[in-house]
Amino acid sequence: MENYIVRIYRRDKYRPDLLVGLVQTVETGKIRSFRTLSELTTILAETPVITGEIEKEKPCFELG
Repeated sequence: MENYIVRIYRRDKYRPDLLVGLVQTVETGKIRSFRTLSELTTILAETPVITGEIEKEKPCFELG
């Protein structure tokens, strides 16, 4: 079973598909950013690769 921590930092009240946040895979520590509901579901639907190493990506979203 995969475990995730999802942090939503911003969402548009009038367009609920626009979200900004981070998803962290608990098992690997890998952190990925998302900007839409579609990106979030794509991240969660991917088959996780557990290598035993902790990989972290820097968030790449714009705050405005």
